[in-house]
Amino acid sequence: MDTLAVTIPGEIRERLAKLAEETGRSLDECLTLAVVEFVENWEIHLNDLHQIDENEARAVLKAAND
Repeated sequence: MDTLAVTIPGEIRERLAKLAEETGRSLDECLTLAVVEFVENWEIHLNDLHQIDENEARAVLKAAND
């Protein structure tokens, strides 16, 4: 694994430490989990946007006027 240094506000660090303690995880485990979730979610989101930009076939809903 690689090491990455980050600076976070004290309040967030305190909240993270509390969650780590309550879940029985280390700070490192919690931070790694948060980064993994961020990366996975944004990769999916950006992939979806790229597909839309490439004009791939997709369903389009249209409202009918009465």
